[in-house]
Amino acid sequence: MVLILRYTADLLEMRSFKRFETELAHLGFTHFKPLAPLRPWVQRYFHLRVATDLPQNIEQTFYPDGGTSLHFYFPTPTQSLTQTISSDEPKVLFHCGQSRHSHAFLPGIELLIVRFHPGGAFHLLGIELQDIKSTTSVTAIDATQLQLTGLDQLLSQLAQTNQPARRIALLEHWLLQLNQRQFTAALSRHECARIGLVQASLPKLIQTQASLEDFYGQLPLSRRQFERRFKQETGLSPAQLLQLNRVKVARNLLSQSPNLSLVQVAFDCGFYDQAHLHQHFVRVTQQTPGQYKKRKMSQISNPTSR
Repeated sequence: MVLILRYTADLLEMRSFKRFETELAHLGFTHFKPLAPLRPWVQRYFHLRVATDLPQNIEQTFYPDGGTSLHFYFPTPTQSLTQTISSDEPKVLFHCGQSRHSHAFLPGIELLIVRFHPGGAFHLLGIELQDIKSTTSVTAIDATQLQLTGLDQLLSQLAQTNQPARRIALLEHWLLQLNQRQFTAALSRHECARIGLVQASLPKLIQTQASLEDFYGQLPLSRRQFERRFKQETGLSPAQLLQLNRVKVARNLLSQSPNLSLVQVAFDCGFYDQAHLHQHFVRVTQQTPGQYKKRKMSQISNPTSR
């Protein structure tokens, strides 16, 4: 039997965003692309505004893919005679965990998320995930404790508007300023050639059919030097990120094409066989591919079941 690869990871990613719009419609979910200069570092901005009349908290499960994020939680606004206002600044958390977790969305909450590519938070925020992991087991950190340049001013500005588009514009202005500071600092250290090395390597690394040996052979650094730099910026080894991405693609395939056989999914995602798909899928998602597939097929036949 000949198995043929019939998708691109980018196409699956875009379809997953469309699926989220439907599955998370009850959370007021929308997403926005970053400006071009930020795209090497920022994947997407996500905005959620949960209805106040929901009968209970909404639980959603999230899976690791190597990325990190900043979550801005806005207080519930109060109504004045002329406008909806909130005098309190948003709370902001940095999420850096690489394990499956569930999140409860409270009725009435508004949330704005900056989702970083692997290594994006290192370059824009100056955060070394390896250092964080060595000092704490907490996966969500109060970002005000990270001493991020300009964050206090940004939080004050975000509190002055309730328009998602305006808030994203303020966020992007802040991130662009951080990007310029990082580039200027690298220029002074004569490291400009290396500032985007990890990001430039990601498209090759996250291809599901990628060979690590071929990947290392194309790098300008030795394998040891690159792995040290990669882990400093992403908190993961290249092999760990490759496996996370393969499981991510498997989840997208099972969500979008649940009628595919697990053998085909294993091949499409770069696993040696179905047994290896099973092993890595369980480690990342805490469920078997078969269980995940069964749940997705149930959701298709019963859309109200999530």
